Amino acid sequence: MPVLRAEELTYAKLHRLVRTRAIAFLPVSALEVHGPHLPLGMDQFMARWMAEEAGRRFVERHPDWTVVQLPLLSLGADEIPLPGSIEASPATVYRSVLAHGRGLVRAGFENVVVTNGHGGPRHAAALEAACRKISRRFGVRMFTPSILTLHRIITGQRTARVEELLGRALDERERTGLSRGEHAGGWETSFMLAERGELVEPGFEGLGDRQPPAWRPLASVGEAIAAWRERRGADAHKLREAVQGIAGGIGWVLNARVGYGGDEVSYKGDPSVASAAIGHAFREVLAEECLALVEQVCVEGRPATAVRSIASDHAVIQPGFLLKAGVAAAAVACALVLLAS
Repeated sequence: MPVLRAEELTYAKLHRLVRTRAIAFLPVSALEVHGPHLPLGMDQFMARWMAEEAGRRFVERHPDWTVVQLPLLSLGADEIPLPGSIEASPATVYRSVLAHGRGLVRAGFENVVVTNGHGGPRHAAALEAACRKISRRFGVRMFTPSILTLHRIITGQRTARVEELLGRALDERERTGLSRGEHAGGWETSFMLAERGELVEPGFEGLGDRQPPAWRPLASVGEAIAAWRERRGADAHKLREAVQGIAGGIGWVLNARVGYGGDEVSYKGDPSVASAAIGHAFREVLAEECLALVEQVCVEGRPATAVRSIASDHAVIQPGFLLKAGVAAAAVACALVLLAS
C-alpha cells in the first residue's frame, strides 16, 4: 500500500487497515532559535524528514505493510529561551506523547515511531519514557530512534559512513568543526543546506565556533565525581558526558536570561564547516539508521523498550524526577520519625 496521511483517512479507511502490519510515524519537535542563520523550524524539518524518508523506504522494502504519517506535534522542552523559541515543560511533552500513544492504540495501531530533531536532554528523556510506558502498558511497540541515531552521528561513531557517502575523507577543519557539539553547528547547517538551502541566511561561513558557557558549580562537582570514579577503576564516560550536557544547558539558559558567561550564544558548534554535500551524507545516515531500528523492532522482534539513548540513562532528567525524589524524601523522613518515637 502507499504511504497514507492520517489527516486524509476516513473512519472507513482506518477500519480497513491491517493494524498488525501498519506503522504510525509521529514527528515531535518545537520551534526554537537556531543561531542567526537557520530557521526556527530546524528541528521540525529534521523530525518530519526522518519520518517521511524512513517511512518511504520501509514500504519500499516491505510492500505488504502500510505507513501512516501523522501531522507534526509542535512541542518541545529545554529550548534556548530566546525570542522565537516555543518551550513547554518536560511534563507537558511527556503527557502529550502519552496521550497521542493512547489514541493511536485505541485506533488499533501496534507500531508507533516517534521522530524528533531536538536534542534537549529532558525533551528526549520525556519522549523515550512516554514510548516505554505505552509499550509496556498496552503490549505494543512504540519507540523513538532519533536521539540514539543523532548521538551516534554527532559523537563520531558514523564518520566512516559519512566519508564513504561523500566519496572522500573529511579534512581536518571539517572533522574538528563537526566534533564541536551541535546546535545549529556544522551538522544541522549542512542538513538545512541540503533540505532547503534558500532558508539558510547568507554569511554562515563567517560564523566561528561557539560554545555555551557551562554552569561552573555543576561542571566542577561533576568532574570531581567522574575523576573519583575513574580512580577506582569505574567507567565515568557516560557520567561525564551527561554532567557536561546538563551544565551546558543550565549555563545556556542563564546566558540567555541574565547574560551569564558573556555575550549572547544562540548556537553551538561551527557552522562554517557546513556544506550541502555533508548535509546529503548526514541525511542518508539518518535515514539508514532510523530504518534499521524500525525494521529491528517492527519486523525482527527487537523489544521496543530496548531502543533507548543516553537520555534514558540518568534519573535526574526523567519525567517526574522531582516528584519522585520528594516522595522518597518524605518517606525517609516519616520512617526516621517512626524509628525515633
